[in-house]
Amino acid sequence: MNRVYLTNNKPVNFTFNQRPDTFKVKENNRIKLHKRGDYRVLEATKVSISTMEMVEYLSSVLKIGESEIGYAGLKDKHATTTQFITLPRYVNFKKFNNSNRVSLKEIGFCSDRLRVGNLISNSFEIVLENVTCSEFEKLEIAFNRIKEFGFANFFGYQRFGSLDDSSTKGKKISQRGKGSKNQNSKILLAAYQAKSFNEWLNFRLELSRDIINKETSRKLDIIPPTLLKELSNNNSIFKLLPGDLGYFYKKVKKDFKITNNIKKYTDEFLSRKYRPTGVLFGSSVRFSNSIAGKIEREYIDYSFAALRGARRDAWVWARECNISHNPKKEEATLSFTLPPGSYATVLLEELLNRTL
Repeated sequence: MNRVYLTNNKPVNFTFNQRPDTFKVKENNRIKLHKRGDYRVLEATKVSISTMEMVEYLSSVLKIGESEIGYAGLKDKHATTTQFITLPRYVNFKKFNNSNRVSLKEIGFCSDRLRVGNLISNSFEIVLENVTCSEFEKLEIAFNRIKEFGFANFFGYQRFGSLDDSSTKGKKISQRGKGSKNQNSKILLAAYQAKSFNEWLNFRLELSRDIINKETSRKLDIIPPTLLKELSNNNSIFKLLPGDLGYFYKKVKKDFKITNNIKKYTDEFLSRKYRPTGVLFGSSVRFSNSIAGKIEREYIDYSFAALRGARRDAWVWARECNISHNPKKEEATLSFTLPPGSYATVLLEELLNRTL
């Protein structure tokens, strides 16, 4: 896939080596702390270990089932990450000895175990190396453009694991009807979903780029001339289409709305209120319609029922963005906060105008 970068930044030269000292993540969730409750809430800081490896390790040490350990999201392995976990109140976690890989700190109690839906966002601090003063000037401009315009919400390389053909293997598992009987199968099936989403999103970026540049391409044949003129005149770099399925940000529950008025919904999108989505095909998922639906259907495997389907944001914005430079060390430090499921490495790729 020849990925499209709509923010049109000048390529910036820097080195990113993902290590615990250059990649730090802290999760933010909506858990309510109490002085008493059925579950202990602990702040878990881990270094160079994945969330699932941490859960397996704690299960072994504390002599409890892995399912009894609640968590709100999966965090990177090659990083220093801080996330919250819950344990049943009866568990004596103090017999766990903190190590240089995993440390636990009790911060309160809650009435229910942590689940994926409790995650609000993730905050990142990333150190880039070999950043000269001239490159930092370009980096600061590119970072501020992403802060202003947002970026395409691709799945990052981490979603596909260490196997180059993970999505192909996931497709084969689905076609054989084996389903998601174990964790490895789930990972491969999810990679198949993610690859199709990335391909759909890239096509939509190609379409948006061609509209902005007033290109003559066969891709644009699906759009009536009057609509094409309207789209070319609006200020959005990601072009909404009739039938796009999105939701309004900050509502308690995602209430999906069909894009049926381009000007109205584009204005809402540019004000960061309306969030267009793409499909992760699977069971129990709603599809877009009209022109957006015709495009989406090209990337859907309707026979896939091994995992539940979902809608994923097509475009996201970073918040709480800061950037600084240490000229002597030639290091730049970026800090920002992203919605759940968005990848910091995808933002870095937008800065580079190429994949990592």
